[in-house]
Amino acid sequence: MDYKGIINQAVGEIFSTMLFLEVTALEGEPLSRPDQRMLSGMLGFAGDLRGTVIIHLPEEVAIAITNAFLELDLDEVNDEVKDAIGELANMVAGGIKYLLPEQEQGVQLSIPSVISGRGYTCEATGKTARFAVEFETAGGCFITELLIK
Repeated sequence: MDYKGIINQAVGEIFSTMLFLEVTALEGEPLSRPDQRMLSGMLGFAGDLRGTVIIHLPEEVAIAITNAFLELDLDEVNDEVKDAIGELANMVAGGIKYLLPEQEQGVQLSIPSVISGRGYTCEATGKTARFAVEFETAGGCFITELLIK
């Protein structure tokens, strides 16, 4: 299964149709940014497929995406930014669910959660397969990952 291709297609469609922003998938393994202040929006899913969708964004990228999404002019992380990143994770997870093969579409999504800070990691417990794609947009780079149990 080409899960990276599904991530790429779902993120591309969400950014072009909902955020009206261009996004480009970068080649290679995504780079970790432990020294930056980050926000991560995540959603779990269960059913035919179990796992988590996580979007990791440096604060400045989260703010830029929120400004484009909500037509605002924010310059710091606040509740609107956190809500927007949670909704972005929800839309991307929904897009991934929609693009799954028919035998894996019996999936229910949880409500989104957002964490923020510096130097944290998000890991699934148990044995999981990780599929991650780094994207570049006008506001900077971010990572979308799919963890499947």
